[in-house]
Amino acid sequence: MSTENNSTENKIIEISATETSSSENKNTEKESTTKPKKGFFKNLIDNVTENVMEGASYVGEKVAVAGGKVAETSAKAYVAGSELVSETSDKIHDYTEKQTLLKEEAKLQKRQIQLKHSFGVISFDHYLENGTLHKPFLTSSNIVEIVEEFEANKNRLSAILKELEELENH
Repeated sequence: MSTENNSTENKIIEISATETSSSENKNTEKESTTKPKKGFFKNLIDNVTENVMEGASYVGEKVAVAGGKVAETSAKAYVAGSELVSETSDKIHDYTEKQTLLKEEAKLQKRQIQLKHSFGVISFDHYLENGTLHKPFLTSSNIVEIVEEFEANKNRLSAILKELEELENH
C-alpha cells in the first residue's frame, strides 16, 4: 500500500499543482486583460495629451480675456475709422465744391471778356458810322442785353468769391 499511497499522493500533488498553475494562469490572464501594462511611448503620449489639454484650457481662458480686449479695441478702431471716413468725405466734398466754383469763375470771367469785346466792337462800329454814341444807341436791345448779362455775371462772380472764401475758412 505504501506504493499505492505514494502514487496517489503524487497524483493529488500533481492535480493540485495543475490546479494552482491553472488558477495562476487565469489570474495572470485576468490581470493582462483588465490592466494592460503601459509602455514608455504610451505613457509619453498620455502625458503629452494631458499637457496639451491643460495648455489648451489655459490658452482658451487667455483668449477669452484677450477677446474682450480685442472687441473693445475693434470698437475704438471702428469709431476712429468712421470719423476718418467722415472727415475725408467732407474734405473731398469741399475740394469738389471749390473746383466747381473755380471752373465757373473762370468761365464767367472769359464770358465777361467776350461781352466787353462785343460791346466795344458794336460801340466802335456805331461811332465810326455816326461820329457819336447817342443815348438811343446805348439803350438799344443789343447793348441792353450785353450790359444786363455783364451785370448778372458780375454779381455771380462776387457770390462765387464769397463762397470760395467760406470754403477756405471751413
